Amino acid sequence: MPFLFIFGLIIFTQVIFTQSFLSETSIILQTIGWIQLIVFLFSFGFLIYFFSQRKHNDFKNGFTAFGSFILFGVPGMMYLVPGLLFQVTGNESLKIVGWTLSTLLFLGILVGIFYGRWNWKTHRIQLSFPHFPEEVNTLKIVQISDIHVGSFFNNHAKVERAIDIINSLEADYVFFTGDLVNNTASEMDGWEPVFSRIQAKKGKYSVLGNHDYGDYVRWEADDHKVQNLKSLIEKHREIGFTPLLNESIELEKDIWLLGVENWGKAPFRQSGKLAHTLNGVPDSALKILLSHDPSHFDLQVLDTDIDLTLSGHTHGMQFGIERFGIKWSPVSLRYKKWAGLYQVGQQFLYVNRGFGYLGFPGRVGIYPEITEITITKG
Repeated sequence: MPFLFIFGLIIFTQVIFTQSFLSETSIILQTIGWIQLIVFLFSFGFLIYFFSQRKHNDFKNGFTAFGSFILFGVPGMMYLVPGLLFQVTGNESLKIVGWTLSTLLFLGILVGIFYGRWNWKTHRIQLSFPHFPEEVNTLKIVQISDIHVGSFFNNHAKVERAIDIINSLEADYVFFTGDLVNNTASEMDGWEPVFSRIQAKKGKYSVLGNHDYGDYVRWEADDHKVQNLKSLIEKHREIGFTPLLNESIELEKDIWLLGVENWGKAPFRQSGKLAHTLNGVPDSALKILLSHDPSHFDLQVLDTDIDLTLSGHTHGMQFGIERFGIKWSPVSLRYKKWAGLYQVGQQFLYVNRGFGYLGFPGRVGIYPEITEITITKG
């Protein structure tokens, strides 16, 4: 519903925004208005067409249409309030303010498309637990999430720069919290050598995300979908990750890692079996859970004694602000815990902002993330 509201608001704003240009006597301003309206309408039409096809791997055209729709549609929203006030008061300066804000947002989105989606940021978190085993001293974890490899369109060199950042952190363990692909395992074809370069001193572990099951495309037969999932799990292994499918493993003495399949608030898939995964894990152990969807934390994890949950899924909606003490994204309307570290009692949740992107081919204010988590006794 929030997304439908946003789309409706964009269209409503577009009417007011276009009227502001076409009512001008200047040929230049009228031309700008017509160009903006035509590109917006074509983008909207192509967007509906491409995503209605639900093709397995034809992302580029759809993403281009979506990017164009956002680029030419969203900036007009900055005109809405000044534009309405101008219509009421007739104050020309309000119209100028609206156009200026819209232009600045247009430029910001343009930067997000050409630069923001490749601007990986390292977020460093330090945690301590009283029952952390003394003999381990320090545990360094790198978390990545939501690769969505089908969105990269073979930009191997750019992704390799991010992998160089991961390797420079010299992690004991690298954890991947789901959504390796957009829809199908074949998106990974040719990427195996790139992601196999990810290094960890002691091991690499992963779980599945909602996009990994192939739920968002049409399949000719059910067994094709089943085989796709098997192939994807094998891709995890090919790049050196051990997939945890409702399983637990002792990483170090008294430190256990748990990994569940995707479990999200409806309508998302709920394949995770947390109680089953906890079977056999000592009560006294430090417990780290990999669970793709952060809604799992509030709805199930808080009923357990799991110490740290690592999630992703939200991407921070790839749009928002995290500056000047402000942290906000439209995705916060759906997920109260949408990016960064959260604590409830003695339990922690970290929500990774995502390694890749989906739909909109850019990131504005919410950049792709590599998380370094250092855990000690305390």
